[in-house]
Amino acid sequence: MTRISARRSSAATRMLLSAVLIVPSATVLAQDAEPPLGIDTLEATFKWRPNYVSDDMLKNADKDANNWLNYGKGYDQKRYSQLTQINRDNIKKLVPLWNLSFGVNDAQDSQVLSVNGTLYVTSSQNKVFAVEGSTGRILWKYEHPLPADIGPFLCCEAINRGVAVYKDKVYMATLDTQVVALNAWSGKEVWKVKLGDYTSGDIYTSAPLVADGKVIVGNSGGDLGGNAGRISALDPETGKKIWEQFTRPTSADHPQAKTWGNNSWENGGASAWLTGSYEPSTKTLFWGGGNPAPDFDRHSRPGDNLYSDSTIAMNVETGEIKYHFQYTPNDAWDYSGNNEAILLDDEQGRKVWLHGDRNGHLYSIDRTNGKCNWVVPIARVNWVKEWQENCRPIADPAKVPVKGKLVTDIAPVLDGGKEWHPATYSPKTKMIYIPFIDSSMNIELKDQKFERGKWFLRSKVLSVNPYTGGLKAFNATTGELVWTKPQSFPATSGLVSTAGGLVFSGDAEGYFSAVADDTGEELWRFNVGTGIHGNPTTFTVNGKQVVAIVYGPGGGSLWPLAYAEFMKTHNRGGGVMLFGLPN
Repeated sequence: MTRISARRSSAATRMLLSAVLIVPSATVLAQDAEPPLGIDTLEATFKWRPNYVSDDMLKNADKDANNWLNYGKGYDQKRYSQLTQINRDNIKKLVPLWNLSFGVNDAQDSQVLSVNGTLYVTSSQNKVFAVEGSTGRILWKYEHPLPADIGPFLCCEAINRGVAVYKDKVYMATLDTQVVALNAWSGKEVWKVKLGDYTSGDIYTSAPLVADGKVIVGNSGGDLGGNAGRISALDPETGKKIWEQFTRPTSADHPQAKTWGNNSWENGGASAWLTGSYEPSTKTLFWGGGNPAPDFDRHSRPGDNLYSDSTIAMNVETGEIKYHFQYTPNDAWDYSGNNEAILLDDEQGRKVWLHGDRNGHLYSIDRTNGKCNWVVPIARVNWVKEWQENCRPIADPAKVPVKGKLVTDIAPVLDGGKEWHPATYSPKTKMIYIPFIDSSMNIELKDQKFERGKWFLRSKVLSVNPYTGGLKAFNATTGELVWTKPQSFPATSGLVSTAGGLVFSGDAEGYFSAVADDTGEELWRFNVGTGIHGNPTTFTVNGKQVVAIVYGPGGGSLWPLAYAEFMKTHNRGGGVMLFGLPN
């Protein structure tokens, strides 16, 4: 602490004031001098914290090449880095610098955040690691104790998709419905709050978002227990709830209850399980509502089932819904609409969000009013018969699941299209890059009564046909396909694009790859030893660009059903690997 007491003004006093402010630990008393700046007691407390994260840092994270501070890098979720040290000319020299094992074998869906050389990453089982970026040395580790009986209530293994960082804290949402605040420098628990009840199937799997000074998080649990989608905003210092918004009706007098025939809103799901986007200039959050429940029986819940399978625009200060866009009204295929909304201004000057959906389509939506500009297929799609105004799909009746008959070859499979793994947009190329899946499924319905905490699908048969996938690049203004890079396995990782002309991705077989952003030509790849389901991020450590990838196969949807055969030639494992150029 610095304290100056002065009674009379003099040039010497002013010199002392300057010196003291430079050396915060000093204490100087200037006798018989007037108060400097008119203040009787002038104090300053300063602690050197190189990984402190301010509001300004989060707001401008998209322009910060050295760090990765938000889930999508910037609030706009472009996942684009301005770094050029690793580029097309030297990418073949990229080597692993270190590897950190998480010590667990479940699916790993996380990613690394970087704050001035300190890295934060989660693993399955709700572990958080703070890591020295230059060496991979663990600085601290936090292990959230999970209830022994939680296993049957998990939809997709004990996954976690990452943390949020803000000021001196790190935030994680847990499988047993808690949000935990940790001290960023020690890992000690500062506070935790409980938001739900995991025994209903209500869980939390995704990274929180800090926006407008609030910790904002959405829940999972729409399939298992039909839990209502819930988006909660918490005070970052105390965990006290500021507001809460639901993505479907929770009472019969709700304005959208009429869109859920037969009172089906009561167990309708539509969980909010992926991290949203944020536009600070309009104080608007863009958050996804998931698939309705029961997943495959649209006949039991006539109507559009709002706000399932939608992106919802909300006021960040109050949680009030401004408008929405629904991708799959009255969904019968589990085409959850949670995937990210990438915010950008296109080449026609339109303020849009781009969204690659599990229903197999890429959308451009006007983010000022929720109106559709265009929609194009990502991969093979056959469930849509025609399109109406505002990109409203009309389903082919031959591809709608029914009881007493197996409906075959419904494309895409419920994984997508595009699964939850985030896409990337490059302002350098004006393209959006999509990790895509090309497969189909077969479904037959059955009668099933709702039971709290149980799967609520109403499917007698659910089987999957052969998978492929890969990467595709689309013109972000027109939706025109520019290039495609197919592969033998589905795309199971998020993407990152860079000013170095590269797009990084991982796949189910375990290859971490870099391709040319203009052509899709593969320029480099490395086998990490097990499947990749996490997301890459890139940043600098000690002034040098590095790329991190979280690895470890598993998770939800239908692809893991193929593991019995897949694991005859592959192993499980979980960790994070850091890559860079040799010295």
